[in-house]
Amino acid sequence: MRSLNAPCLSGPPFCRRKSVAPLLAVALGLLAGCAQPGTPSAALTPVTVEAALQPPSLASIKISAAQLAHPLLPPLVIDGRDGFSPDEIAVMVVIVSPQLRALRDQRGVAQAQVLQAGILPNPQLGYSLDQPNNNNVPGLITGRSLGLSWDFTALLGRQDRIHSAQATAGALDLSIAWQEWQTAQDARLRAFRLLSLRTRLPLLQAIEADLTDTLAAIKQAATLGHKTAIDITAAGEAWIATQATRLAAEQDYAAERVALNLALGQPAEAEIVLKSAEPFPSLPADTSATTLLAGLEKRRLDLVALTLGYESQEANLRAAVKAQFPKIGLSLAKANDTSDVRTRNLGVTIDLPLFDRNQGNLASARATRQQLFDEYVARVAEARAEVVLLLGKLAATQTQLQADNVALPDLEHLVTSLEKALETRNADVSAYREARSLLALHRLQQSNLQQETLELAVALELATGRPLLNGAPHP
Repeated sequence: MRSLNAPCLSGPPFCRRKSVAPLLAVALGLLAGCAQPGTPSAALTPVTVEAALQPPSLASIKISAAQLAHPLLPPLVIDGRDGFSPDEIAVMVVIVSPQLRALRDQRGVAQAQVLQAGILPNPQLGYSLDQPNNNNVPGLITGRSLGLSWDFTALLGRQDRIHSAQATAGALDLSIAWQEWQTAQDARLRAFRLLSLRTRLPLLQAIEADLTDTLAAIKQAATLGHKTAIDITAAGEAWIATQATRLAAEQDYAAERVALNLALGQPAEAEIVLKSAEPFPSLPADTSATTLLAGLEKRRLDLVALTLGYESQEANLRAAVKAQFPKIGLSLAKANDTSDVRTRNLGVTIDLPLFDRNQGNLASARATRQQLFDEYVARVAEARAEVVLLLGKLAATQTQLQADNVALPDLEHLVTSLEKALETRNADVSAYREARSLLALHRLQQSNLQQETLELAVALELATGRPLLNGAPHP
């Protein structure tokens, strides 16, 4: 048996295998260097899913809220001992929302794209053998060729590709921040709605109880001939309508509570302790369209994100223009033929742009840039129109609320007077009940108008891209 280290004396086939071995060893070594172990992922099992569904502790939420870095949501100290305000709920949702956690995972993809944009293509290493076969010419040897080549034109659009990827990543960061703020505002509104419903439900229950007593009294009066069937029908319909309103309010309360629990990562049946915002949130004195629209394009994060998206596409277009330049390949080679004539070679290859001049990619880049431009213009126009529309609705709602606030003290005084007169039997029970129901209806109307004012004010914050309510924390 021949030793593995012995010289090759068995003819060309064995010598050919030995000459290829070094190249195979180098190739395998390079492939082994490229095979990097990936980060182990969490297995998707019921155990890991249940662990991920567990909400973070309140202590960790407080720390994160105090250290929050967000362009529209400032850090906030959360107490939580006597409940959570709507503003605290808004910040907590940004920290714990499962949906936002999944959205923020996109940042890793964007950063990977930035990394990939700066990576140049690999050079190509070539090796070939020219083995004489069935040849009686003495003195021939195995011809070998070793060459290295690389696409030089990959450098042309590299900076543009990097700039495009960086702008895309920046646009994604702003889009995520905008979505976080929208999610926070949605949770804040749900907290306001729950507080409003807690105020309205007792009023609806009181009205329903009064109408129940009124219906019973009318039925009794009808047996004595003092009331008619028409009176009973009218009182019954009023009672049914009030009961339906109360049941709808209870269903709304349950739906808002479940939605808020979902946003906070809490079980659906959990009851979040809320505290009212004191004083009642109100808008600043100057809420004219001119003031609110000033600098709108630079405040709304979605519009700024679109600007970065446009810059990214501009860079893509520049890269597509540069890609029209014919590809140039450089190669270096060292070879010997079967006669042992040794040569060194320097080669250049240039694509002839007869058919493919990157026309398709260039046209696509231009069309995408125009699409982003038109989308930005349309979004700006929509935002401006929305601000004007919301201001009109807000003015009408505030006028109604002011009128209701003016009428409320008179009704309160009437109910108090009838209650005192009833104690001395100088007032009719039916008149007292009607006055009390009317007062409850006005208070219910006041609560509805206050909630509508908050809804419109928060919508105005979203449309302008800035906090406006004086009960809201400002960055």
